[in-house]
Amino acid sequence: METICHISLDSIASNYKYFSSRVGSKQIIPVIKANAYGHGVIEVTKHLHKEFNTNLFAVATLEEAQELAAALPDISILIFSRVFANELSELPENAIVSIESMEHAASLSASEYSDLKVHLNVNTGMNRLGMSIEQAISLISDHNTALDIQGVYSHLSSSDTESADRYERQVDMFRKFTLKIRELGFKGMIHLSSSAGALHENADHYDAIRLGIGLYGYDTTYRGKNQEYLRPAMEVKAPLVRVERISAGESVSYAEKWQAAVDTNIGTLRMGYADGYNRALTNRGVVSFQGKDYPVVGTVTMDHIMIDLENDEPPMGSYFSVIGGESTPVKVASIAKILNTITYDICCAIAKRVRRSYIKN
Repeated sequence: METICHISLDSIASNYKYFSSRVGSKQIIPVIKANAYGHGVIEVTKHLHKEFNTNLFAVATLEEAQELAAALPDISILIFSRVFANELSELPENAIVSIESMEHAASLSASEYSDLKVHLNVNTGMNRLGMSIEQAISLISDHNTALDIQGVYSHLSSSDTESADRYERQVDMFRKFTLKIRELGFKGMIHLSSSAGALHENADHYDAIRLGIGLYGYDTTYRGKNQEYLRPAMEVKAPLVRVERISAGESVSYAEKWQAAVDTNIGTLRMGYADGYNRALTNRGVVSFQGKDYPVVGTVTMDHIMIDLENDEPPMGSYFSVIGGESTPVKVASIAKILNTITYDICCAIAKRVRRSYIKN
């Protein structure tokens, strides 16, 4: 028996519809990088393409674009990270390259590949990638450029935090920039908001939003008031492979980090840190079975975790909810809170050796 990551395509579609209802006629660009945040890039993309006729998707790397293009040659794929000039021979025909500096633009323009489709990544304060506003205006004004500039975008650094100052400064900078390029006659796509940005009240959605974590069912804004409308799509279940009675005082797993206070049944589940169950959940994690929660005890190992069943004896091979599901302690957001991290981290960590099973009514 194997650990299985159940993915609800119906939940993903429901989340897509919710964001669509918020942004109206604006285009939605599903972000399916990092294996669709752990949900399975090919199946998720195929489903959205079929259900909503979505034709533009976003990935992080050239390699991700190649994988997606091989399966879906009829869609367009925006690549966020830098593609170097010496990699252009490997660029899928349906890919769009992000330009992140004037040097990058010059190197691609000087290549043998003409009329490259590009979006300009404009830095408004994230300071990770992106050219300055002045550089972007200069490039858009250059009618001799060999690049086919089809869009411009920026990335918000603080759309999901309590402080609004940085968010408002970035929004204002980008608004002034877009007014300027429209005056210059730029007719390409403009996009700014990620999932969190799209949930801000009175946000300007421009021509499109980039829908990432919200697509998979999570509201990461500070107050999270839209979570009730979103449906987490992932639930990881692991089979019970052993039950053994131990005596009071006996320890469990490496380094004896947990000892039984009383005689108890210890269950072993086939799920470890190599599958994406964080080792920091040692003595802190919880799993669920038939409406009852059980604590993870002892050090999380590479391939297994142990749980305290007390006097329960579930049938061998029973599947326990380990990440996601109905029980609050097992929810992705709850696990993220225990680990002082974010939901993205939990979802993306689910290893490829965990089989994805897709659910659609």
